[in-house]
Amino acid sequence: MREGHLSAVDKLILNVLDKSKRPLSTYQIGKRTKVSWSTANTHCYKLKALGKVDMEVVNNHLGQSKMLWRIIKP
Repeated sequence: MREGHLSAVDKLILNVLDKSKRPLSTYQIGKRTKVSWSTANTHCYKLKALGKVDMEVVNNHLGQSKMLWRIIKP
């Protein structure tokens, strides 16, 4: 898929991740882009499949898992 096929939400997510100095959770991405968590999650996985972002799963002190997303710089 070419860059021109990215949706408006895809571009918002890439912009937010590009401006962030650290990886962001799916929840943080949703809040910053004003989309639901599930929408952010779907688009992040799409962007991962396209090689635009990378994901890391981390556990907090309660044993809960969350995904952290970061942009892949060319």
